[in-house]
Amino acid sequence: MNTIRRIRGWLAPYKRWVVLASFFTTLGVLVNMQGPLIVQGLVDDVVAPQRWDRLPLFASAFAAVLMAQALIGFANTLVVGHVGQRLIREMRHQLYERLQELSLSFYDKTHTGAIISRMMDDIGAIQTFITGQTFTILTDLGTTLAISLLLVSRNWRLALMVLLFVPLYGLNFRFFMKQIRATNQVIREKMDILFGHLKEKLDGVMVVKAHAREAAEVSGFVLELEDAHGPRVQEVRLRTAFSNLSAAISGLGTASIFGAGAFEVIQGRMTPGEVISTAALAAMLFGPIARLADLAYVFEQASASVDRLGEILDLKPDVAEPENPIQIDDIQGQVEFDQVGFSYQIGPKVLSQFSLNIAAGQKLALVGPTGCGKTTIISLLMRFYDATEGQIRLDGFPIKELSSAFLRQRIGIVPQEPVVFRGTISDNIRYGRPQATQEEVEAAAHAALVHDFTMELNDGYETIVGEGGHKLSQGQRQRLAIARAICMNPRLVILDEATSSLDTQSEALIQKALRNLLSGRTSIIIAHRLSTVVDCDQIVVLEQGQILQQGSHRELITDQAGKYYQLCQKQFGLKVKPISADFTTAHPAHDRNDYPSPVSLQDLKTPSRRLS
Repeated sequence: MNTIRRIRGWLAPYKRWVVLASFFTTLGVLVNMQGPLIVQGLVDDVVAPQRWDRLPLFASAFAAVLMAQALIGFANTLVVGHVGQRLIREMRHQLYERLQELSLSFYDKTHTGAIISRMMDDIGAIQTFITGQTFTILTDLGTTLAISLLLVSRNWRLALMVLLFVPLYGLNFRFFMKQIRATNQVIREKMDILFGHLKEKLDGVMVVKAHAREAAEVSGFVLELEDAHGPRVQEVRLRTAFSNLSAAISGLGTASIFGAGAFEVIQGRMTPGEVISTAALAAMLFGPIARLADLAYVFEQASASVDRLGEILDLKPDVAEPENPIQIDDIQGQVEFDQVGFSYQIGPKVLSQFSLNIAAGQKLALVGPTGCGKTTIISLLMRFYDATEGQIRLDGFPIKELSSAFLRQRIGIVPQEPVVFRGTISDNIRYGRPQATQEEVEAAAHAALVHDFTMELNDGYETIVGEGGHKLSQGQRQRLAIARAICMNPRLVILDEATSSLDTQSEALIQKALRNLLSGRTSIIIAHRLSTVVDCDQIVVLEQGQILQQGSHRELITDQAGKYYQLCQKQFGLKVKPISADFTTAHPAHDRNDYPSPVSLQDLKTPSRRLS
């Protein structure tokens, strides 16, 4: 889609405003043309014959023209500004909406800086073009056409001389525009890198300071600024040369008009007033033509931004929504991976013919070395990516036939790195379930051991936690993420090292709270610390996307040649203690039929249920 067509599509919802702006534009052109004609009358009818009694009339007419120009310009600016601001708001809305729709694969291959650059810098360039230049183009085109016709009707010889200069602007444009477009593309790419570097270092400012790397970071940033400086300077040089050459053509044309006009006066074919008005009209003609050439430069800048914006707006999510999604009234939580295969865009297969059945209400742990496929399994279940082979089913239904929103709203996930958004503690807890009542928010906070430290804050649940939750400790952020999952009251829970950031005392309490949350719900736990998964119904040991072992802790620990036994040896010591006889009484039953019904948020409010 070319630039003009895309901009026209963006302007389509504002047709009435565009028509109104066009009306003011046309009116402005007609009013502007009156100025030189009044000057002609002033010279021929007042100055030349010394009829000074007529001066007030021409002065009043000239003042009226100036006043009309001001009023029309004011009205036009208001209309154009209204259209421009609404259009830019809608563009940012469309871009952000598309960013939310795109799959994680897009973010895997796109730098954050490039996204921010498009959202702010490129849309800003388009805004400058549309609000400052689009309607100026209409005005200048109208002015050029009207003045050309008027000049031809007055004196075809001078009109021909004026029009002979027009091709020079085209040659000037053609000479510079290819270089300008290429330079602007380089500038955009440099800005993507600069934005990415800036965000990365600001996000990691604590690490920078912890390693005393401030000076090195400044030096590195200066080098990147220097790298982006060269194309900027080149762009300024090209633009300056382009604009000044356009101005030189205009000056040469105006001087030629005066010279030829003087000859016409000597020949008696024109009056001095006609020459002056013709020169003024020519200047009015050269000005728009020069601006049109200059606007072509601005258009090239905007065109590069439109193309970059279109690259995202035209993308389709890799994870497609079903046309007619299946509606399920009640999710039980049974999950099945059936011969699933998957690979990221770069690299070998992560999973190949992977099969796993997780019964409703079962507590299952995934263990294994980094890169064995644990996180990929979760990402496929959440439909962050789609499996390239096989099927994943929830309660027997292929998840590809469920809407992504329906699926994810029924899965509570606590990531290893807690994500806390700027806002209040209440906002963060109810983020996954905005309709949750304050009572439910506080019940989830009690269950995740968030309530006590929240009440110590000045504003309690209405405390603003700051960007990224910087006002909270790592452990507090982790517990807040757990509270968010609890508040969703999900049928399926995923814990990705959910207690990894907690001290021993907090972890013990959280484990009790999580036991209430997980009771009666299907749960998948990713863990490196095996002490957190010994009471799971099933432990799946993974290596290179394959299941090496599967069973309970009691079953797996007896196989001293197995991978699980080796992992336990590394974490617990050379000898692994045998399981005590009262293990089954200390931990929940392993028969899924013995699970109680899921614990509700109302149950979690009761201290005895919450911590026992």
